[in-house]
Amino acid sequence: MQRMTTNHLRAPRMLAMAALSLLPTSACLHEVDEGSDFFEPEDDRSNEALQGLYDCTEHVDDGYRQGNRFDISVVTVDGRPAEVDTANAYIAMQDAARRDGVSLRIVSGFRTNAQQQYFYGCYVNCNCNSCNIAARPGHSNHQSGHALDLNSSDSGVSTWLSRNAASFGFSRTVPSEPWHWEWWGEDEDYDGPCGDQVSGGGGGGGGGGGGGGDPDPAECGALPASGGVIDDGDACFVAGGPAQYLRAVEGSGHDGDLLWTGTTNHAAAVNFAEWHIHVPAGRYLVEAYVDADVATARQATYAVHHAGRVDRVVVAQTSSGWKNLGPFTFADSGTQKIRVDDNTGEAGSLGRHLALDAVRVTPQECPRLEVSTSGAPLNVRPAANTSRAAIGSLPDGSVVDRRASADGQAVSGTTEWHQIQTPSLVGWVSGAYVSCVQ
Repeated sequence: MQRMTTNHLRAPRMLAMAALSLLPTSACLHEVDEGSDFFEPEDDRSNEALQGLYDCTEHVDDGYRQGNRFDISVVTVDGRPAEVDTANAYIAMQDAARRDGVSLRIVSGFRTNAQQQYFYGCYVNCNCNSCNIAARPGHSNHQSGHALDLNSSDSGVSTWLSRNAASFGFSRTVPSEPWHWEWWGEDEDYDGPCGDQVSGGGGGGGGGGGGGGDPDPAECGALPASGGVIDDGDACFVAGGPAQYLRAVEGSGHDGDLLWTGTTNHAAAVNFAEWHIHVPAGRYLVEAYVDADVATARQATYAVHHAGRVDRVVVAQTSSGWKNLGPFTFADSGTQKIRVDDNTGEAGSLGRHLALDAVRVTPQECPRLEVSTSGAPLNVRPAANTSRAAIGSLPDGSVVDRRASADGQAVSGTTEWHQIQTPSLVGWVSGAYVSCVQ
C-alpha cells in the first residue's frame, strides 16, 4: 500500500473513487469495518515541543470497539490523547527508545466519535481529507484509545519499533501500516505515572512538572535579613498552567535544574512562574538567573510585586548569568512576588523558550545616591568610564536609586562607579560626585 499524505492527492482520490464505484455503498462500508482507516495521518510536527511531556489529568469519553460503546479514561501524552493504560505503556516505551537514541512521538491517538464522523464523511463525499478511506464511526481502531499512529518515518523509529515494541505490549495490527501500533496488555503491566496510583492526577515526568513544593507558596518561609536565592522547586516557587507545557531540564540552570515553557503572543497567559518573596522590610536588589543554553526568549517580562506596587522589567534571555532587575523596596507583610508569564508577545511559531529558574534577593547597604556637583549637572554614561558620550544627566541634589557598583575609570582620584536607575534612565555615574543616602 502506497503511503498517502496531503501531498499525494491523486492516489487516495483514485482509490476512494474506485472503491465507491465498484461496490454498492453498503458493501463499501463493510470493507473498512475491520477498524483500519488505511491512511497515514499527516505529521505536521506541531507537537514536537510537547514530545516527552504528559498530563495525567483524566477525562471520560465515549470509546468504541467493533461498534460497541464503552467508557474510556483519556490522558494526554506528547500533546495527544490516549487511553490511560496505553499511555503508561507508551511512556515506558518512549523512555526506552530515548535511551537508545531514538525519538518516539505520537502523531495521532484517541479519536472521538465526532472526529471519526468527520473523516468518514470526507471519505464518502470525497470533499476533504484527500478522500482517504475511513472506517465507519464506532469501528475505527483509534476510537478504542489503544491505537497510536507513531512517527515511523523519522530516522530509526520504524526499525526500533519492529525490534522492541512487542516487549512493551505493542503490535502492528495492520500489516500495511508501519505507523499504526496498538496496545492490549493488562492494566497492571506498567505502573506508569498516570492512573489511580498517582495522587492528584497531574504530572510531567520525563520533562513536565508543576514546580513548587508548597501548595500555598504565599505561606512559605521567609528569607533571612541577608537575603538569598529562591530556585525552581523550592517552597516559595510555583509554576502554573497545564503541566504538559512545562519542561524540566536537568544539568542546566542554577543549581543544576530549570523549567522552561514556550513563548506565546496570546492576550492571556497559559503558563507562568512565581517566586514569592518574604523578607524583612527594606531595600533589596533583585536578580534573575538565565541559562542561555536553554533560554531563547527575548522579551521575558518579570513583574515585581513589592510594597503595594508592581514594576515590570523586560529581559532578553539570550546570555547566561544573573540579570539585574533593579532595586526594590519590600514591606514586611502582604503579597510580594516576582511573576513571569508565557505571553511575552513572541509567537509560538518562533519556537522560543522562556526559562523559569531562580531569583536572588540581596539587601542594599547603599540603596540610594545623592548627587553633589556644586550646581552642575552630572553626566550619566553607558559604562563605567567617560570615553563614551553621556546618555543623560542628573541635576545637583537629586536622589536616585543605586542598582550596582563597579570599578572603572579614575575620576578625581576614585575608581568607584555606580549604576543608577530613574524612571527613564539606567546608566553609570562616577563615585566622585555622589554620596550614599538611606
